[in-house]
Amino acid sequence: MKLKIISSHKILYQGDIISIIAPGYQGYFQILKNHAPFISILKSGFLKLELKKNKKDIKIEGGLLQVKNNIVVVIL
Repeated sequence: MKLKIISSHKILYQGDIISIIAPGYQGYFQILKNHAPFISILKSGFLKLELKKNKKDIKIEGGLLQVKNNIVVVIL
């Protein structure tokens, strides 16, 4: 699955992931490979990325997340 995290100034992260856990408006949710098309508002918290060899947490203050065709785009 591909992930791109974009801020108003630059691309913060771009690469392959196994899963992402994100802070949705109603609570945290997880996206895995072959997830149905999905859009969510994000609140403050951490994006928790599972990569092939490690894990990475990214602090955010809110944004939008879209999933479509195994591509996840996060706009902060």
